[in-house]
Formats: sequence, structure tokens, C-alpha cells
Amino acid sequence: MRAIVHGKLVLEDKVLEGCVLLFDTKIKAIVTETAFFAEYGAAGTWQGQPVAVTDAGGRYVAPGFLNLHIHGCLGKDTMDADPEGLEIMSRFQAQTGVTAFLPATMTYEWPAVYKALDAVRAAMARQAAAGKAGGEGGTAGYTGARILGAYLEGPFVNGAYKGAQRGTAICKADFARLEPYADVIRIVVLAPETLGAADRDRFLAACREQGILVSLGHSAATYDEARAAFAAGASHVTHLYNAMTGFHHRQPGLVGAAWQSGAVCELIADNLHVHPAAQRLLYRLKGPDEVELVTDSLRACGLGDGPSELGGQQVMVRNGEARLAGGTLAGSVLKLNDAVRHFKENTGADWPSVIRTVTRVPAGELRKEGVLGSIRPGALADITVFDEAVTIACTIVQGATVYQNMI
Repeated sequence: MRAIVHGKLVLEDKVLEGCVLLFDTKIKAIVTETAFFAEYGAAGTWQGQPVAVTDAGGRYVAPGFLNLHIHGCLGKDTMDADPEGLEIMSRFQAQTGVTAFLPATMTYEWPAVYKALDAVRAAMARQAAAGKAGGEGGTAGYTGARILGAYLEGPFVNGAYKGAQRGTAICKADFARLEPYADVIRIVVLAPETLGAADRDRFLAACREQGILVSLGHSAATYDEARAAFAAGASHVTHLYNAMTGFHHRQPGLVGAAWQSGAVCELIADNLHVHPAAQRLLYRLKGPDEVELVTDSLRACGLGDGPSELGGQQVMVRNGEARLAGGTLAGSVLKLNDAVRHFKENTGADWPSVIRTVTRVPAGELRKEGVLGSIRPGALADITVFDEAVTIACTIVQGATVYQNMI
């Protein structure tokens, strides 16, 4: 059994002080410090079990963050198709408070995409075996954030809004291409205007049947085309505002349709991809339950300025901006804890609302609400500890400490 004391517990609707979080691989209980120390101080146990205590030092104790859209970091990229590289990404994500993530592929020829998905599948299997070998009691054998599947960003996009995607590999959506990897793919991006209504609806239905979430993005969709896709089952938007038709008072576009839908909208809150005012507007229109912070980071994340690569294209990072040779933004070098800090500063939202955008909201999309993304008895003990500046002090995955910097 483990306990975190002297922390501010970030629950779904409040911040709770004066309480202790008890867990092994799962959250066991939240009890008052008075009750805990009365027993622990006398015997060093809780309900007969020895307890290892971590002192949060007045920091926030929240559910582990979920990053559902990340291409790479520390020189590694999902398209490298390297399970070892994915493990390096996993360990770095833990340093940013992330306890689970979806590696994202790029628009590429299918053999390369399939190799990347094979690597994700292999990395998931390796992590699952490590977790089982670690066992109960807070000793699960994880070394970083868990990989929950893959995010397919392309090739079902529109060339007019391809951004940093590989134009020569763009093709029309075909579920037969995804079916062999339905156990791995969790989200797929679609430009709905590239299909007729009947084909669009068949694709959406097939994805829904297999539990694959369809996200609208990299799209020239009109307001009406986007609304029709949402009505047919699309429920997510890829990096809202970027690589899509923007809002105009006579042509509301995909952005206008997304604002009025029930879809969850990704946001790259680095203050470069999206102005703080546009972040505020989204929050006021959608609230904390339909906004999801992501990084969309590339392999240059964590390495500083200099040359890099994305989707076979040369990228230069200067002053924290990653751009192709022509000046197009090419993903980000954003870390999720920094996105959380920016979003809180930009919106003025309280901690429970901000933290929901990286915990409960993505967990719900993955149909894991109550298992991931919350501090409640029975949920997995995925926990992050951070200060007012969202500097990560400790990350715990299924009860195992995978990162610690409790200075």
C-alpha cells in the first residue's frame, strides 16, 4: 500500500485539502489526514497493511494526464516504427505528467503506416507483460507512460489543408485499410468532404462498430458538410482552428460547426498554434467537458532549437517554433504540462476544470471513464503531482513511480 500526504487532491469538481490518497495499483481510498496519521503513526500501517508514504509538500495531486495526439519527442517519432523509440517517448511523457498516450502516425504510404502500427502493437504488448510481471501492491513494472493505441492522422485528409502531411500519400477513406489494426487504432482523422454522403456514413458506421473514434480535421469542409459528418457519428476535431476552414460570419466552416456540435475539440495550447483569445473563446463556448489539450509534438520536442524532421520533410525549430522550409507550422515542441499551464492562464478556469481537459475528457473518449482520468476508488492509480507552475514533481503509473523530482 502507498499513501500521498500533504497534497491538494484535484477531484472532478473540487480541490480537497487535509486528506490522504491511499493506493496500490488502484486507488483504494481518500481519508482525512487525522484518521490516517492516528493509525499510521502508531503502527506504520493502514488497516493492517504496511504503507509507503510520499509527502507531496503542498503540491497538487491529480489524475495522470492523457496525451491523445503526439508524434514524437527526444528525437523519436511514431513513424520510425521502433518499439524501443516508443519506450523512450513513453519515459519522456512521464516527465511531463502524462501517464498514458496515443502515438500518432502521419500521412504516408500504407506499408510505412502498417510498420508503425506493428511497432505500436508490439510496444503495447511489451508494456502489458511488464505490468503483469510487476503485480499488485504498487510494484507494477512500468517505466513510463502506457501506450493505449494509435492515432491515425491521415491519409484520409484533404490536400488543400494537408499542413505538414505528405501530399503524395493522401487517399480516400476506406475502412478495409484499417480493419487489420482495429485492435490498435483508437482515433482516425477524416476530411468528410472527400467522400460522398453514403460512403462517409458507411465509413463512420464501420469505425463506430470497431470502437474507433472518427475525428474531423485537415479538412476543407463547409459548415453544412461538417454538421452532416457530426450528425452521422464523427465526435472529435483534430487540433481545432489549425488545418481546416476557419470561421467567417457568412461561411462558418468546420470551426463554426465544431463550436455548435457536441464533439470534443483538441487544442494545441502553446500560444503559437492558437492565440490565447481563441483559446478563451473555445472554453466559453464548449466548457471543460468538450475541450481536450494535446501536444501534437514532433521528434524535436525536448531537444531545443535546431533541424529536425516530420513525415519525411525537413523541419527547423527556432525559438520554440517548428516550421517546414516554406514556413508552414509542423506540429509543436509543446509538453502537456506546459499546455495545462497556458490554458489555465489564458482562460482563468479553476484547477478541476483545467485538469478535466487532460484527464476525464480523453478517458471518456477512449471509453475508460472511471478507470482512467479520475481519482476515485477503483480507478487505476495513475497520478501526477505538480506545483502552481505545473512543474511535474512525481508521476505514478498503475501504482509505480516512473518519474520523480520532489525537490
